[in-house]
Amino acid sequence: MTGLGQAFIQAASHAAMKRGALAIWTIYDRPKDHPNGFIARRFEIGHKVGPLATSDVLTGKLEALREAFEGAGLVKMARSERDPPHLVESWL
Repeated sequence: MTGLGQAFIQAASHAAMKRGALAIWTIYDRPKDHPNGFIARRFEIGHKVGPLATSDVLTGKLEALREAFEGAGLVKMARSERDPPHLVESWL
């Protein structure tokens, strides 16, 4: 993941904020619809709605995804025991 990934993350998160929504990126390890590696999906939570999946996704190695989110200024939230096993972590 490059600075381009960071710019995409920042732009999508900023656009959500302008709409009054919170952007949350969740990283998954080989979910059924992406069985070949890691994928990060963006969700939005609004005042009365959410979380809603968006069409924004990033793929790549886990460390590269983490570096992109850190570089974009996001903060990691560890997974909960109640989360599905393929959910790795979320970023705000």
